[in-house]
Amino acid sequence: MAHSKDDDLPWPPAPAYQHHAAPHHRPAVRAELLDPATQIVRDREDYLGQGLRDIGRRIADDQVELFVSGDAPAALQQQIERLAPEYIAVHDVGTAASLRLLGALAGAAGGRVQRLSIRRQGHGVALAVIQFVEIPLPSGTPLRIYSTDANADPQARQQIAQVLLSRSRLGVLMVGELPPHALTTALQPLREALQRGPWPNRDLLLLPLGSATTLAAQGPQLAGSSGVVVRVTPQAARPNEAWSFISGTWNRLNGGGAGALDTDMARAVPRPQVPMPEAPTQPMELAPSPQYPSAHAPTSPRWADYVQRCAAVKGVMSCCVFDLASQRPLAHAGTTPPPDALASQGTALLDAMSMATKALGLGGVTPEAAISIGPQHLLLRPVPGHAGIVLHLVLHASANNFTLARMQVDRISVPA
Repeated sequence: MAHSKDDDLPWPPAPAYQHHAAPHHRPAVRAELLDPATQIVRDREDYLGQGLRDIGRRIADDQVELFVSGDAPAALQQQIERLAPEYIAVHDVGTAASLRLLGALAGAAGGRVQRLSIRRQGHGVALAVIQFVEIPLPSGTPLRIYSTDANADPQARQQIAQVLLSRSRLGVLMVGELPPHALTTALQPLREALQRGPWPNRDLLLLPLGSATTLAAQGPQLAGSSGVVVRVTPQAARPNEAWSFISGTWNRLNGGGAGALDTDMARAVPRPQVPMPEAPTQPMELAPSPQYPSAHAPTSPRWADYVQRCAAVKGVMSCCVFDLASQRPLAHAGTTPPPDALASQGTALLDAMSMATKALGLGGVTPEAAISIGPQHLLLRPVPGHAGIVLHLVLHASANNFTLARMQVDRISVPA
């Protein structure tokens, strides 16, 4: 039986019990989480997924996007209630294992964990990013496995977790090694939410990653009078063991057949089909390297002159004006970095700064940045008078005083 390299690795050590604090345990993936491509659509049904029951609109193989007008948790709840998708929600209690489980599932198929980005209409800033794996059932219907460990501010993370759990077909609590008093405290918010309601979910699975003895009495206490069925599994020391319990429970709830999941992690997510060539590959001449848009061939004539004048500032290596909502370069001048990189990474930087300012309780306007990185400076700022349009400029640190360069850019008039 084939397994991915992560299937048989032990779970990561449990963090100090501050699970609802800022997401400090996954800095390595933060930049990737905040870098989804954004597209604007004209038709409401196209945006909502063209009639499908899954949340959001797919914009790439591993990216789904949902534009909202209000808060992320409330908007997510509205979408779930409207579309009524069936999914599994995996929640961490005193551990940080749910994302690891998704990674093991995707890795077994040589794929990637997917991302649902929730964004405010008219802005490119992500309010929340939720990770999931999508598994096609024998019926052909895709089933999503969501981690509730969302990338959002602490209050929104807790609310999103409750929305996902309370409306899932199966809610899974991955429980770390906690002493009895800490476990009782950790489960108290969930216990109160079940009693308070509404809680449409009828099935919860307590999955211990350490000793299962402290969980034996928690099921009835957690369910209380809510009517929710709470099951406790044996210890799951590895991701493949955890998946076996989760998929087995799902199959019992759904009667198997067309709605069954493969309990073998190595076969749960189908591998992408690689087409075989019809004939042997023949040598061919190398095509010329693609040329990025420049000041002489701008993406948008409206911004060409503005970008040319910005590029004329002493020391500028590359500059780009881009639309924050779509990450589309409108005009570019200079050499490297290319416009697509300036637009996508500029959006990622602005997203990270916006989430940090929200967590600090600061203003909600689009931030700007002046960053020094070794021999280069980055200037990232909204274009005055043009909502959602951003200038990203890179210049040599030795060629010009950064403050002077910023003043020179300030004096450049922008398109009316």
